[in-house]
Amino acid sequence: MVVERRQRTHVGPTRPLSVHAEWPEFVRNYAPWWATHTLDWLKFGKKVLVVHFEDLKRDLFVQLGRMVGLLGVAVREDRLLCVESQKDGNFKRSGLRKLEYDPYTADMQRTISAYIKTVDAALRGRNLTGVPDDYYPR
Repeated sequence: MVVERRQRTHVGPTRPLSVHAEWPEFVRNYAPWWATHTLDWLKFGKKVLVVHFEDLKRDLFVQLGRMVGLLGVAVREDRLLCVESQKDGNFKRSGLRKLEYDPYTADMQRTISAYIKTVDAALRGRNLTGVPDDYYPR
């Protein structure tokens, strides 16, 4: 009974994602959804601000100011400084572990790269920051 509980809650080691039957279906469904969702925001959004995760990591204070500015909300600088001072606080994941395998097949990588290139072109076409190179599958 204890062993079953551990397996169900993923306490022990898990199989690589590529072994799970759901993984290919997830990639097949989510990749086009991500692209369509992003392209729809670019097409129909009245005010769009693109902020990449890397930008937040590099300069949180400036990026938060940009976000608040777009929303037209008055915010005190001391509140932004408070957020910035807590960026390594309790809610941050304790380090991402690197996968020991590549969960993407060559076909998945080609498909995902094509969607990223489409979104990148749309962003740059609106004079927005393109998709960072790190987003492309390796």
